[in-house]
Amino acid sequence: MGNPLVTIIIPTFNRRRWIGECLNSVKAQTYKNIETLVIDDCSTDDTVEWLRTNQNYSFAKIQVQPKNGGASIARNAGIQMAQGELITFVDSDDLLAPNHVETAVRVFDSEKNIGLFACDSTIIGPDSEVLYSGRTWHDIQSEQRQYSVHTGIRRLKDVFIFSNIFPGFTLPKPVLEEMGGFDQSIFPMDDYDLMLRVGGAGYGIYYCHEALALRREHTGQCSGPTTSVDTCRKQILTLQAALKRNPELRTAGPDIRKRMAQARLELALSRLKAGQRAGGLGTMLQAIGTHPSQLRQLIRVGNRKFQRLVAST
Repeated sequence: MGNPLVTIIIPTFNRRRWIGECLNSVKAQTYKNIETLVIDDCSTDDTVEWLRTNQNYSFAKIQVQPKNGGASIARNAGIQMAQGELITFVDSDDLLAPNHVETAVRVFDSEKNIGLFACDSTIIGPDSEVLYSGRTWHDIQSEQRQYSVHTGIRRLKDVFIFSNIFPGFTLPKPVLEEMGGFDQSIFPMDDYDLMLRVGGAGYGIYYCHEALALRREHTGQCSGPTTSVDTCRKQILTLQAALKRNPELRTAGPDIRKRMAQARLELALSRLKAGQRAGGLGTMLQAIGTHPSQLRQLIRVGNRKFQRLVAST
């Protein structure tokens, strides 16, 4: 692959507070053959004006969407504009570590039939403070799900059972075009959906177990009880779509049923937290019926915590 042009696509909507940090992380990349595209989704906080008058960010090309359509549609607009052989995605409130792009290019140069590169993320807060005592996203998720991930090639079944965090996803442009880009209708599971489609098409997913990105947590994300319920529903739809596209997954062992049960239990707990008592308890019974291990998981959540959820609805 040599020295390919890498396009970094940054969708943004009202992220003037953080987009400068994001662009600084792009500017600090050790790999220099980079095209930077900022796709503004009709921000109302003067993001575009601020960027266009700030010479520190003159290296970024700015495209303003004709109307607010969502992050996935903005990313797809960036894919159409991109000139790079490889395309890296980072949201405007997140950051890339300096060696992110260099590492991704090296992987695509050395490995065959890789359709997507992913990495771990350090979790930071609104003021860029490191959260969770420096434990990374995959460290936390691996412990919660009791599933370990390591550097190397992952296949469809692996990705179905345990997804990877989005910041820094890097794909060859032809693969993105073959997949048809991101699906806004499944947002915010559009990144997981893309990963499953890439794996389902026979490509390898290369995961680097190193925090080559920083993911920011803040109140503007999809984190409230109502949006959490919607996110959990979208996760189930994403998994069901993968099973429909790749029915061979159904015969890939009990871990597939366990994954569906986990998704249903997450939805059940979210519904209880949102005050949907009857629906939450019904979904919980579905989860346990799909795979009895979720009863043990419920015990791990804690009997007292569960009782508080039910009592508060």
